[in-house]
Amino acid sequence: ERDIDEIWKRVVSSVRALEHVRSVEAISVDATSGTVVAVDSKGKPLCPAILYADKRSTKEAGDVLERSEIARDYQTFLPVDASLVLPKILWLKRNLQEFGKVSRILHENDFITMKLCGNAKTSPNVAGKSHVDVRSGKYLKDIYEDLDIPLDLMPALAEIGDVVGFVSKDASIETGLPNGIPVINGVTDATAGDIATGTLEKGQLNATIGTTLVVHAVVDKPLPDRKRRIYYKNYLSSTYIAGGATDAGTLPLDSISSMLRLSLHDLDLAASNVPPGCDGLLAQPQWTGTRVPDHNPNVRGFFIGLTAKNCTPGHIFRSLLEGNAAILSEVIGIIEEVTEVTIKEVRICGGGSRSDVQNQIMADMMGLEVLALENVEAAVGSALLAAWGADRKIDIRQLAARVVKPRRRYIPQKELADAYCKQRDLLRTLTAKIYG
Repeated sequence: ERDIDEIWKRVVSSVRALEHVRSVEAISVDATSGTVVAVDSKGKPLCPAILYADKRSTKEAGDVLERSEIARDYQTFLPVDASLVLPKILWLKRNLQEFGKVSRILHENDFITMKLCGNAKTSPNVAGKSHVDVRSGKYLKDIYEDLDIPLDLMPALAEIGDVVGFVSKDASIETGLPNGIPVINGVTDATAGDIATGTLEKGQLNATIGTTLVVHAVVDKPLPDRKRRIYYKNYLSSTYIAGGATDAGTLPLDSISSMLRLSLHDLDLAASNVPPGCDGLLAQPQWTGTRVPDHNPNVRGFFIGLTAKNCTPGHIFRSLLEGNAAILSEVIGIIEEVTEVTIKEVRICGGGSRSDVQNQIMADMMGLEVLALENVEAAVGSALLAAWGADRKIDIRQLAARVVKPRRRYIPQKELADAYCKQRDLLRTLTAKIYG
């Protein structure tokens, strides 16, 4: 849970600390997708915000599928689980004593936007987990009817980049922002990261290597995934994000660093001296279940092939880096298969992208060039969106080109392709044999 009023106080503190806050000409908000709060008719929170990753509504997610055939069918675009909004609303109906006072169910973005301008509008991108149909950009009202959830609980939809209001006098006094500047309809934090990396054209892909590895590709149309491995979000200029969230990422790297009492820098250096394939050591970097290439919450991490030769910090660390690259390669293959879009460029950001070893392994595993970028933050994407929304005469691609700073480009070593392909296939096969 989060105290949403405390989040607003932190926003106020951060904005007031800006050196040139009085020079701001427009503002846009990004935040997590699927974190929601119930508010009354005056915009007062009736409970703490429920985080996107909160599992309390797991039973209700099952109820959504049981009660709504349309929700079951729509899983080819948005698989149903407890991270979505409708299961959380069902949970609130059953457990929040003051549910009768609920006027709106707002995402974090929507709440902050409301505090800035008094208007709680949202975008199809932010409201994707509220069952906004990615094809039409409108709420799937039949699902709401199936679940007996009034559609008027949800904020009105407006396009990404639209002006949804203007900073109010009260918000100006509180934040230091100029009174009356436009508030631009925003996106989720992950999508803001895509904008910040300049991932704006069909066939471009952004991989965020954080605690988890999240993959977003720009595609021209949403095509159903019958195996329910990827999801879609509305994006800019009639394009869409095809996404795959994995349980790979930096979590196992941090854990090994802590266990061995070696810094990530030292482990990265040691891994750079280990040959590709780690002398036969293979690692599964998804320690808390898998979502792609197959959904299996029972999967845990493992190392296979340990010998006296490869039982070193460098081998262990590199095997996890190779595991991350294998998972990314799997996701890209799935996105290409489902969307019929060829990925032509991979951009990476997040803490894990600081590793030159990781980045080169990813290029080698995928057979694609990888572009690492400088100082990529989701806030940069929202700033670009605010500038674009305030003056549509400026193309957002031109704005991004001014800001995106390449750090290094990694060229795939084609002679490693066959060996890495076999390694990726072996990891998939062993995981299936061990965990079903």
